[in-house]
Amino acid sequence: MSQPIDLIGLLVVLMAVACAVLLIVSRLRLPPVVGYLLSGVLLGPNVLGRLTASDTISSLAELGVLLLMFTIGLEFDPHFFLRIRRVAVGGGSLQIVLTILAALGPAALLGWSFRTSMFIGCIVALSSTAVVLKSLMDQGQLDSLPGRLGIGILIFQDLSVVPMMILLPLAGGAPEMVALNLVAALARAAFLLAITYILSRRVMPRFLHLMARSRSQEMMLLVTLTICLGMAWVSHVLGVSYALGAFLAGLILGGTEYAHQMSAGVVPFRDVFAGVFFVAMGMLLDLPFALASWPAVLLVVATIVIGKTLITAASVTAFGFPLPVSLQVGMNLAQVGEFSFLIAVMGERTGLITTEIFKIAIAASVISMMLAPLLMRYSPRLASELARLTGGLLPAWERLARRYERGVLDVQVAGTEKPEGPSRHIVILGYGSVGRTLGDVLMSNGAPFVGLEIDPDLVREARRRGHPILYGDAGSEDLLRRCGIERARILLVTLPDQVMARRVIRWSRRANPDLFILARGRRATEDEPLYRDGADEVVHETFEVGVEFIARTLRRLNVPRQELERQIGRVRSGRYEVFRRHDFAPLPLGEVRRTLDSLRLEFFEVGSASPLVGRPLRDAGIREATGALVLAVVRDGIVNHAPDAQFTIRAGDTLLVTGAAEQVAGVEDLIVPRT
Repeated sequence: MSQPIDLIGLLVVLMAVACAVLLIVSRLRLPPVVGYLLSGVLLGPNVLGRLTASDTISSLAELGVLLLMFTIGLEFDPHFFLRIRRVAVGGGSLQIVLTILAALGPAALLGWSFRTSMFIGCIVALSSTAVVLKSLMDQGQLDSLPGRLGIGILIFQDLSVVPMMILLPLAGGAPEMVALNLVAALARAAFLLAITYILSRRVMPRFLHLMARSRSQEMMLLVTLTICLGMAWVSHVLGVSYALGAFLAGLILGGTEYAHQMSAGVVPFRDVFAGVFFVAMGMLLDLPFALASWPAVLLVVATIVIGKTLITAASVTAFGFPLPVSLQVGMNLAQVGEFSFLIAVMGERTGLITTEIFKIAIAASVISMMLAPLLMRYSPRLASELARLTGGLLPAWERLARRYERGVLDVQVAGTEKPEGPSRHIVILGYGSVGRTLGDVLMSNGAPFVGLEIDPDLVREARRRGHPILYGDAGSEDLLRRCGIERARILLVTLPDQVMARRVIRWSRRANPDLFILARGRRATEDEPLYRDGADEVVHETFEVGVEFIARTLRRLNVPRQELERQIGRVRSGRYEVFRRHDFAPLPLGEVRRTLDSLRLEFFEVGSASPLVGRPLRDAGIREATGALVLAVVRDGIVNHAPDAQFTIRAGDTLLVTGAAEQVAGVEDLIVPRT
């Protein structure tokens, strides 16, 4: 009689080691997946031997896969996928096919059969959604063009797992049996799709509405798990994988108004059991065997990291994207995915690959996933350098860039056809949400500007709105010259890629020493390098959001506007002054500007109802009441510099006032009295 498994003790050991390893991994800013894999390697039978592969661990790991597939189906956004369908479907298909074909070369060197080579190619073709998403979020690259392209290809790869898991087990038999099994499998899959359609359109909306009326979160969570596991079980009964059924369950519920609540309830379970899955995969690594078979393991790792990078980059470049972006996407996806482990396990169980090849595939997969975060961290810099060393831009992109670029400067930027282009204008690098907002404001104020954006969809949208935008890579010095950096007045760097931003700032400062450079920052640690590279000011995303929260909260508390401005001024000066006290000294001019940042310079228009109308500056009491200084008065388009005490204020005048934040706020109170 077999001894019962101590499930609680097993989970305690597993989670305790995982917590310790994850603590170390988080300090190194690596994704949790790496920690789970390391925990599995340490706990597995080939290192510490504390845990052995068992049906219990396999069942828990399979539950993690089910919940992972379920949330992919639940969070699948068809609208986003349709927007990027061209590169996601086209580039993703090309990448998968070319990767499978590329696996034939290394497999031939290792003496593997054609069937085994194709199977290994399927394993290598997939990338890790968990690793890529985590790394992109940590680096602030999720909304960048390489990030969006990578996510699109990942979605297509996740969808391709479904036909792979249906078709791969059918390989290797007699042609007649393969054809018969294929027809049967497709019939079962069609039946499941029919059930999915009926449930999603006819049954689930009403059923979920009835469940939601109970107003019980426990009820909704129980219903969610029941539907997920129920569809997975039905799929298994029909001879299809559990994972396909879980994915279809996610699609059924994803189109309902309750999808977000369901996702929030399932995510904690998914993360825990998916962690168990990765631990179980780490346990499969046979370290002594991998060390003994290191030539084969290194060859497969090279195929994953180098070959897959080049193949993915070529697939993205084929759709007109520049080489730096394509290479960055390729490096981001240069690892195997969660479902690669699942396919490998299925291959060994069905006899499609031998145990030795299975161990080689697992070892290469674990190594590639551990290398992935490091490669992604440096992918922007490596991609830019590789693109520069290999000639920069590909011909296909140059043609596309010329098509977007044609006529922009002549039409919108400077209103002139001088061959030297615009001057004293503003250059915006990056035309995402921040750049578009800046462009709208500059257009409304009639300020000449030109933007540079690498996302063709954003360029099309901006051109339709009449904005003067060039298509191109901000890292190209030639394109920066086309934007007129040498003659520009202000450079606004809104790029999320800090490596690219620093390089652009350095080059722009050398090209135009008098240029005012305003840069986008994400973390406090990035301020010093940006200032040293030549930025005059750095605007922090998260800090500015916090300032806006403070301002709106104080308004709701009815804090007087002058006091609000005073407190906001203290917060800003306290935050940014920390980075200005250091002797960065990118340029003497920039240093002088930063020392004057405690002063504010504002324009105030004098309305006809203002009590200052008809009064000379001496009697207006601006200096006496607030301490601010009137530098100039603009009247009928004429600037009156340093007006004397006898200068009489008229309705429609614009006063240029300087002083501390609270002093300038006091001037506004004098000009526009409270009602």
